[in-house]
Amino acid sequence: MNSHPQNPPFNDFETFAETYAERSQFNSHNAYYERPAMFSLLSELKFKRVLDAGCSGGIYSQWLVKHNAEVVAIDISRKMVQLTQQKLKNQAQVYQADLNQPLTFLENASFDLILSSLTMHYLKNWEEVFKEFSRLLLPEGLLLFSTHHPLMDFQLFEKTDYFQTELIEDYWHSYGDRPVTVHFYRRPLSAMTSALKNAGFSIKQMIEPRPTEECKQYYPQDWEKLSTKPWFLIILAQKNA
Repeated sequence: MNSHPQNPPFNDFETFAETYAERSQFNSHNAYYERPAMFSLLSELKFKRVLDAGCSGGIYSQWLVKHNAEVVAIDISRKMVQLTQQKLKNQAQVYQADLNQPLTFLENASFDLILSSLTMHYLKNWEEVFKEFSRLLLPEGLLLFSTHHPLMDFQLFEKTDYFQTELIEDYWHSYGDRPVTVHFYRRPLSAMTSALKNAGFSIKQMIEPRPTEECKQYYPQDWEKLSTKPWFLIILAQKNA
C-alpha cells in the first residue's frame, strides 16, 4: 500500500467487473454494512427521477426502479454498464460516462436525487463534481453518497499528514488468483465538507454505518472490525435553493 504520483481517470474495475459485481451482492462491506444504511436512508426520501452516479453492477438502480423511480445510471466501466443493462433490461437509461468530465448529455435541473455509492473516493476534484451534480439537480434536490471514511484511510495506509489529499494505490486479494490494483484518493473530512459547501450544498445528515447482525453471522471477523472502526461514511446533502 503506497501513495502514487499519477492522476489518471481510474477505470481499475474494468479488469474484474464481473467478479466484483457478483461478490458485492453478498460480501460483508457492501451487503451487510454500506447498503443497509443507504437503503434505510433512501426509504425515507421522496424521489421521482434519480441519477445513479457510479452504478457498478446496478444493484442500486434496480432498487430504485422497484421503488418507482425513473433512473439514469452511469459508470466509467464499459463492463459495469453492460452488467447494469443486463440486470435492468429496458427499465433504465444506462450510459458509460466519466464523472471527472461534465455530463453534457444530461439536462439542467433534471433530477430530484443523485445517488453515488462508493464512487467519490475515485475522484480527485470533488468540488467540480459537486458543481456538476448541482447543475443536474432541481432546486433543493438531494445528493446521497457513500465514500471511504477519512479516518480509516489515514490509519490503514499509515499516512503522516491527515490534512493532505493524496492518491493511494491499494491491492485487493479476494478477486482472483492475483491481487488487483485499485487507485483512489484519501482526503480529510474538512475537504469533503468544504467541497459540498463551495458547490452550493448543505449537509442534512452524516452517518457512520454499523454492520448488521447478518454480518456477524456470516462474517464474524469483519463484523468485529466494522463494529469498532469507521470504514465508510455516508452523507446526505441538499442543493441550496
